[in-house]
Amino acid sequence: MVTATLGNTLGAMQIGATLAMFLFGILTLQVETYFQLFRDDHRGIKLLVVSVWALELAHTICSAAESYRGTITFYGNIAGYQRHPLMGVATVLGSLITLIVQCFFALRVWKALPNPFRYIGAACGVAAFLRSIAGIFLGTRFMVARTLTEYRLQWGWLIRTLLGSGAAIDVIIAVSMLYFLLSKRKSSFAATTRLVDRLLAYTVRTGLLTSVTAILVLVTFVAIPQAYIWGGIYVMLAKLYSNSLLSA
Repeated sequence: MVTATLGNTLGAMQIGATLAMFLFGILTLQVETYFQLFRDDHRGIKLLVVSVWALELAHTICSAAESYRGTITFYGNIAGYQRHPLMGVATVLGSLITLIVQCFFALRVWKALPNPFRYIGAACGVAAFLRSIAGIFLGTRFMVARTLTEYRLQWGWLIRTLLGSGAAIDVIIAVSMLYFLLSKRKSSFAATTRLVDRLLAYTVRTGLLTSVTAILVLVTFVAIPQAYIWGGIYVMLAKLYSNSLLSA
């Protein structure tokens, strides 16, 4: 069993929060570029982009503030650092961000694929919605939990279910889009084929990035739950979802 140390607890959270802020900076640049290049987009899409950025801003503040509590407020009193209410708020925000992004890509699957395959998109959208409800519930429990150990032991099964289902939804959406693009590639001209190949590569990268990260959170949570490595990776997961949305 790995022993909990300052390095794999507060250190892991500090690294995760720092990388999350870096990804938020990338997201902010993506948003600026989007509004410069796509001014004629539908107002609903613009509202979606602004909403995701606002949620990410709040998520970044919460993760940074929780890191501050652990390293500054409770400096020299690690035994007293038992409650993590701001991480609970970040969990709620992350669930909302994940819901928006997964529903966006699920809608793409619904519109792109013919019957009956389009219902894969509908199923992924419903699964994402149910997952977000469970995520919001976990976040509220995290806010009031007396200790992280108590929270982990009581709700560990649901955390594992959510992480596994999130990765599964990402993979199913990515595979569905790959099927659609490959079917189009067979009947495309040379120039169009090159474009489809780039879309294929993009779909693989974005789908794998979020699903592999979710799996990493799940593996570290199961293997070394007493350390906070899983938490450090988790605070970056919502950012990766938003980055993939703006890349699309």
